[in-house]
Amino acid sequence: MRETFRAMLVLVVLLFFGAVEFCSGRNTSFNCIEGEREALLKFKLCFHDPSHMLSSWKGNDCCEWRGVGCDKNSGYVVSLQLQGSISDQLYWYGIGKQQPLLYLIDDVEEVVSSLLKLRYLEHLDLSNNNFNCNLIPPSFGLMKQLRYLNLSFVQFRGRIPSELGNLSRLRALDLSQYYGGLHVGDDIQWISHLSSLQRLDMNGVNLSHASSNLFQVLGMLPSLSWLSLSWCSLKNYQLPSRNHPLNFTLLDNIQHLALFANFFQGPIPIFIQNMTSLIFLGLSGNQLNGSIPDSIGQLFRLERIYLSTYQLSGSIPDSIGQLSKLERIDLATNQLIGSIPDSIGQLFKLEMLDLSNNQLSGSIPNSIGQLSKLEMIELSHNQLSGSIPDSIRQLFKLESIDLYVNLLSGSISNSIAQLSKLERIDLCCNQLSGSIPDSIGQLSKLERIDLSHNQLSGSIPYSIGQLSMLESIDLSGNQLGGSIPDSIGQLSKLESITLSSNQLSGSIPKSIWQLSKLESIILSNNQFGIEFPEWLQFPKTIFMVDLSNLSISGPLPENIGHTMPMLAELHLANNLMNGSIPKSLCNLKHMTALDLSNNMFSGSIPNCWRNDQSLTFIDLSSNNLSGLFPSTMAQLSFLVILHLNNNSLHKGLNVALKNFTSLMVLDLGENKFSGSLTSIVEGEISNHSLKVLRLRKNLVSGYIPLELCSLSQLQILDLADNNLTRSIPPCFGKFPLMMNATKVIHDDSGYWDQTLLMEVVKGRYLEYTKKPLRLEMSIDLSSNNLMGSIPEELIFLKDLHNLNLSSNHLSGKIPEKIGQMENLESLDFSKNALSGTIPNSMSGLTKLSHLNLSYNNLSGPIPTGYQLQTLEDPTIYAGNPQLCGAPLLKKCPNNALPPTTTNFKDNNEGALKRMWFYIVVMLGFSTGFWGVVGTLILVKSWRYAYFQWVDDVQHWILVVITLKVAQFKKMFNGNQDDQ
Repeated sequence: MRETFRAMLVLVVLLFFGAVEFCSGRNTSFNCIEGEREALLKFKLCFHDPSHMLSSWKGNDCCEWRGVGCDKNSGYVVSLQLQGSISDQLYWYGIGKQQPLLYLIDDVEEVVSSLLKLRYLEHLDLSNNNFNCNLIPPSFGLMKQLRYLNLSFVQFRGRIPSELGNLSRLRALDLSQYYGGLHVGDDIQWISHLSSLQRLDMNGVNLSHASSNLFQVLGMLPSLSWLSLSWCSLKNYQLPSRNHPLNFTLLDNIQHLALFANFFQGPIPIFIQNMTSLIFLGLSGNQLNGSIPDSIGQLFRLERIYLSTYQLSGSIPDSIGQLSKLERIDLATNQLIGSIPDSIGQLFKLEMLDLSNNQLSGSIPNSIGQLSKLEMIELSHNQLSGSIPDSIRQLFKLESIDLYVNLLSGSISNSIAQLSKLERIDLCCNQLSGSIPDSIGQLSKLERIDLSHNQLSGSIPYSIGQLSMLESIDLSGNQLGGSIPDSIGQLSKLESITLSSNQLSGSIPKSIWQLSKLESIILSNNQFGIEFPEWLQFPKTIFMVDLSNLSISGPLPENIGHTMPMLAELHLANNLMNGSIPKSLCNLKHMTALDLSNNMFSGSIPNCWRNDQSLTFIDLSSNNLSGLFPSTMAQLSFLVILHLNNNSLHKGLNVALKNFTSLMVLDLGENKFSGSLTSIVEGEISNHSLKVLRLRKNLVSGYIPLELCSLSQLQILDLADNNLTRSIPPCFGKFPLMMNATKVIHDDSGYWDQTLLMEVVKGRYLEYTKKPLRLEMSIDLSSNNLMGSIPEELIFLKDLHNLNLSSNHLSGKIPEKIGQMENLESLDFSKNALSGTIPNSMSGLTKLSHLNLSYNNLSGPIPTGYQLQTLEDPTIYAGNPQLCGAPLLKKCPNNALPPTTTNFKDNNEGALKRMWFYIVVMLGFSTGFWGVVGTLILVKSWRYAYFQWVDDVQHWILVVITLKVAQFKKMFNGNQDDQ
């Protein structure tokens, strides 16, 4: 008993002194281990550190250094967190703006060797730095104490070493890279050795060569709950299937499954329906088709679902309303049809709803107003109709509503003011009517509003000036009247104003020109009155100005290129402006589009353009400009469209296409240019991108150079109304796109959106814009002095739409096979010296709606049938006195009836049918002849029988003839006796 008491006393004393020592602060934390401090300094020397992240790595206590974490009891380094950053990151796609902090300047093996000296390191994060495209060192696999390893987006490349499979204590591994940097080859078994792994991220790692048992290997990780394999080039055969079944119990713990942007096809994988622990499901960016299974409603724990896969069809299952924990749903960009299920109103935790870019119809369900936590509605690009449900006013947390490009009607309710957190509203391109509610001014957080292309009327509410956070406003394409309220000038954060195509009038408030952040102003197609000292008041931040079609008068200020240095687009078409074009425009390095067409500008075009300018579009057409073609325009290496037509430019064509390497449209028509075409096509132009060459109504002379045929992308050639001589080159029949329009390369850069072209087609001027111009094929050589015959080679231009060779001195015959030009819509050979008959094949031009063969020396009957019978105007054939047949009054003689074979294609098909008829007849004759004669020759008994039968038949015929002759004589003699 006494010994027990003594032992207890000793224990109490020891505890007491221990407590005193603890409270006095002695040994509560160890300083940095010297060997580990030296290892960290060696690690630091391997990197360039422009962000000074490692600037604190000095002194003796490394545990105080930034990014270094030590064990409080032992002093050993257990954590190293030196990650860079990615802004605006979309994690599952592995993209974002990288901001590395460290740049490797030494051998990556030196990095690992220094880290290996940190024997107790458990957490290592080097993500979003720059390892200079090195291989991942296998020696990483020696750091067996690691529990967390993040090497994502460090620009590693090559094969992932299987030695990483030695990290059996690892709980989280992130090797995500930008697509294609890393791959695993066909060896993935090492992953199954990571028995403690709970989270695996390999976004962007190429797994295309991984064997079909990829998911079986992953199924061997019993603790795995997070799996992210996006942008990995995975294919269907790597998914579990009947041939490679998956033990679903091994994936019961999966909560996060991200398989974005792979190559999966077919229906939504069936094994996903059994993963009842799923919280996150990401399959967007694949090519899944079929319908969304009704069983998706059984994934009761699901919080986020991303199925934007481009090909899903069918309707949205009503069972989706059972996902009571759902916070985000993305079914955008599919082919879903039907209505939005009313059950969607049961998703009370929903924060984001994206059903855009589908074919959904019907009305927006009123139940959507029950989603009290909803922050974003995205229903754009569908076929939704009806009015916007008034219940939306109950969505007090709503920040963004996008309903553009639908069929919505009705008015915008005053109750919109209750959406006090709304930052963005886009109702563009619907059928909304009524006025803009004055209550819209109460949306104090609104940053963007787009109500364009509806049927809104009334005036712009004055209260719009209360939207102090507004950055962009677009009310274009409506029927708004009145004036622009002065209050818009109070919107100090406004960057973009678009009010075009309305009925606005009055003056533009001067306060708008003083908005310090204004970048874009589009007021075209209204009825404003503008006075032009206001130009000088544009803010220097402006880059887009469109004041077209406003009846503006006066000159452009000479210093415009200095007062608006950031100007990128200037559109002043269809006004009454005069004066000269300022030379200061040549100083605008950022300018991409300049449109001063249809004004009264005079003088010469400035010849000061520079190769550092970004101009892609210039339209100075329909002015009073004179002088020479500005040679410095050839320095505009990005120029795509150039319109200088309908001016008074003169002298030689100083336009060498070889210098305009990007030019697609060159329109110099309606000027006074002289000289020959040879200067245009000198040098190498065989791969030139030119699609439109228009020189109509100039003074160009000489011959058409053969080099012109080298323009392989040419779609429209207009050399009409000049003084060209000699013959039409036969190589005109070899323009590739006119021979086969399927080869047309569509330009999606937006340049065609801005081009406009005047062409004489079907006897009248037509204005071509974007969509028709893309596929238009035309050759117009009319009103010149061309001689010789029409080249037979032109018949190969089977996709040509318009051919005009009128008003020349062409002779000879119309090509006999002209019917092969099956897409011709307009054909004009009038006012030449053509002779001979009209080819019968012309009746095969079934798309022909305009034809003029007048005033030639054509003769014979006019072909009938099909399309020619619909062209009943006799003036088509006027001035050809030797033509006959309808629609002319002159009838053809009987020996010159109009041909009745009316379709060239039918002629070919008829000839083909006749050929097969003769072949079948000959085969039948041969079969019958040799079937009988051949048998008689080869079989002796049949031959004897046959000739015996012939003798019997001959004897029977002789007997019958003898009897008939005797009867006839008897009847003849009896008649004579009666007389």
